[in-house]
Amino acid sequence: MLTAAALPAGDRTKPTNGCRLSQQTPPATFPYKTTNLSETPLDFKGPISTVGIFQLLGVVAQLVRAPACHAGGRGFKSRLSRHLSLLIATISGLFCYRRSDLDSLSPQYNSTTMFTKYLCSTVFLVLTLTPGAASAKQTQVYFGTDRGSEGIYSAQFESATGTLSSITLAVAVEFPGFLATHPNQQFLYSTSAGFEKPNTGAVAAFRIQADGSLTFLNKQPSLGSSACHLSVDATGRALVVANYASGNVSSFQIREDGTLTTLVSNHHHSGSAQDPKRQREPHPHSAFIHPNNRYVYVPDLGIDKVMIYTLDPAHATLTPCGAAEVPGGSQGPRHMKFSSDGKFAYVLNELSLSIASYSVNLENGQLEYIDTQSVFTNGIAPEGMSCAEIRIHPSEQWLYASIRDLAGQGRDALSTFQRAVDGSIKLIANTPAAVYIPRNFNIDPSGKWLIVGGQRSSTLAIFSIHQDTGALTLKSADIPFEGKPMCVEFLQ
Repeated sequence: MLTAAALPAGDRTKPTNGCRLSQQTPPATFPYKTTNLSETPLDFKGPISTVGIFQLLGVVAQLVRAPACHAGGRGFKSRLSRHLSLLIATISGLFCYRRSDLDSLSPQYNSTTMFTKYLCSTVFLVLTLTPGAASAKQTQVYFGTDRGSEGIYSAQFESATGTLSSITLAVAVEFPGFLATHPNQQFLYSTSAGFEKPNTGAVAAFRIQADGSLTFLNKQPSLGSSACHLSVDATGRALVVANYASGNVSSFQIREDGTLTTLVSNHHHSGSAQDPKRQREPHPHSAFIHPNNRYVYVPDLGIDKVMIYTLDPAHATLTPCGAAEVPGGSQGPRHMKFSSDGKFAYVLNELSLSIASYSVNLENGQLEYIDTQSVFTNGIAPEGMSCAEIRIHPSEQWLYASIRDLAGQGRDALSTFQRAVDGSIKLIANTPAAVYIPRNFNIDPSGKWLIVGGQRSSTLAIFSIHQDTGALTLKSADIPFEGKPMCVEFLQ
């Protein structure tokens, strides 16, 4: 990890093949202690007995259960094998207690201590095999991809160790750049393409299968081009999509079977801003729904504004109700996040490499500007760099933002901000991203891990998150990815 200053090009070696990044030893000023993430297995010392065999059978039953435990262990096989695991664990404890020859196994063990020993290990095994523990370990994760890739990919993420299973193609679909899950976790939606010009943008719906694969449901045109971001409302009845190139935001109803209706609302933005190349016209870059499910916010990179709409979830209609300026000139608002109580909003500015903070009026949805914090301590953004994604940690103590080095000089990074109770944020550090062009990243539901995708390196990297400081420590780098990862989406 580097201190929160502008990252010089020399901090990492530029990849000779245009994608691989060399890892560097943290400098002496490294603000956080590097920890060894290797696990130390539990060691139950003592003589081998039949109890050990029963416990081994319990582990085997757990392994049999694991493949059926997709998305929290849904299905008959999962429930049956779960009960089998618990039964075996219970039998092992009872069997141990009823043995008559425990005293003769070892001079340092009598029947009382042996009973205590095996009772503790059995309790540990039971806790390990409970549904909560199992579901907390395995989480399904999906990856949206850039043009030239085959579609949406998936893997299982092990939160206990921070490791990914093999990454497989979940479904073939054209240009699924951004993903969003339905609140019931049964459906997945993606931006897409495939319609005739000029309105080539689309949104696609999929059913999530027990094995993590996706079944295509339907696709609807977004009545725009370059559909780049979408969100599903809290009721699961409305979907909102931003079309970057055509400058419009549109909405769709979601049927009970997960399919999308034809377009319901369509609103075009107008205006421009200071940057002569990127801000000659509107470019809505995302559409986020407020936690109260009453308002939709659309950061528009081309006009330095966040456009605000009221949302009618039952009919998926959008109605304009105001806008918030992003002050400073040539800011380029791209993505945003809300605090869980909805009182604060944080807008990531792509062009100025900064985060603008706002308080939210919960009565009318309007945003009141607070301040802007740069991702660099000196406030100066180096040439050839831009911001891409912003996330809030589940604890809401930290914010993270990704920095892309468009010049390919190895300066790609992840910024860490500390968030105070009053909603204010403070830059802590910048950490090398270990991928080339970190367009998107996400934090797993446990809050212990962060996965980032390299759009141009075609690799993934996994970081551990220190639970007291929010510091990022690289665990795995150069994880090969078949395609160009653009979005990381966990099932909850």
